[in-house]
Amino acid sequence: MKRLSLCSAIAIALLMFSCQKENSQEDSSIVSKVEQENWQTAKLDAKFADSQKQVTAYLFPKEQMSKLVETPNVEFVQFVLGYSDNTLQIKVIGVDKAGKEFASVDANILKEPSDADKLSVLKESNNKTSKGTALLNKHLISPDVALDGIKAWQGKLKTVTGLDEVLSYEGTRFKYYSLEAAIITDMLKNKNTANIGLFLGLNPVGKVTTILIGLDNNNSIKKTSFAGKAADATVYDATRPCPPYGDPVPPVE
Repeated sequence: MKRLSLCSAIAIALLMFSCQKENSQEDSSIVSKVEQENWQTAKLDAKFADSQKQVTAYLFPKEQMSKLVETPNVEFVQFVLGYSDNTLQIKVIGVDKAGKEFASVDANILKEPSDADKLSVLKESNNKTSKGTALLNKHLISPDVALDGIKAWQGKLKTVTGLDEVLSYEGTRFKYYSLEAAIITDMLKNKNTANIGLFLGLNPVGKVTTILIGLDNNNSIKKTSFAGKAADATVYDATRPCPPYGDPVPPVE
């Protein structure tokens, strides 16, 4: 009888733990949605600029990103924008062609005063390293162009004015940036990559875009290795902001 009571107690405890875990996951999801909603109405003032100036990059760990892009049906990744503590928050989700979400990874924010020294390697790399497919080459950008974009964004934060304009399309804030999961897969092939670093920069038309660079364990930019020689750093951008670009178009049945 005592053994039966003990078993019953254990079963109840496990059930309660399971429910608590599910509730915790739901709460986490709700918070994320709130941050996304907060971003659409956040006041982009001096407090935002001062806080954002402390952000060097958003880090996405290699192991977690590998699991995300290897998830069945994931064909695109979306870098979703949120807002809390006067700072832009970013997470990445894996979606299929119809925009259905399958997996997500939260970013760790890198705040490092020596980022200028580490970014200097981009100035030394002024050529795009050609890739094997048209898709990869489409998203490649020259490292020196990426550096100019990053510096332009940092300069914009110092002036404070016009921040809402560069982060919006026709009066609506950008919600996310998307690109094919194959881009992330290619970045993860570099054995020296420990994190995918997402840097914010201004594109040629003066809008904020995302710049993706592989970082090592010290969060430094490493040049790729080709035939025993160092090649230029590989830099990708996610050029499709929403708006104006929406979810991937579902296939025609």
